[in-house]
Amino acid sequence: MDVLCDSSFLMAMVSSSISCQDRVEYELGPLKFIVPSSVVDELKGIKKKGGPKRSKIAEMAIEIGTINFEIKNFEEYTRNVDELLIENAKKNRCAVATLDHNLLNRLIASDVLVITLSNNRMIVANRYRP
Repeated sequence: MDVLCDSSFLMAMVSSSISCQDRVEYELGPLKFIVPSSVVDELKGIKKKGGPKRSKIAEMAIEIGTINFEIKNFEEYTRNVDELLIENAKKNRCAVATLDHNLLNRLIASDVLVITLSNNRMIVANRYRP
């Protein structure tokens, strides 16, 4: 299953050790993490404007994202990264990985599968509704 990553998820992956990916893959099948190029741009902005610690985390998230995951350009109809994630997840029937509470609620309302973290464990926040 394709999973679009947002900046909060990538930064959390850098900040702490993540467990239970195997359990999520058992439920959903193999996960293929995809980082939209607009998320990389967002991380570059955080790196440039954030404080020293946040800038370093953003820099490491960019590095991990570009090395370990697929970077993908999407047709951008909006400048808002959250809107891009929601629209592309709906269009391509894929999940979104986020820790952003507002985005998580919007994804659930849009019937998009959400992967998030709780106590450094990867979990599925909702299921597709029939």
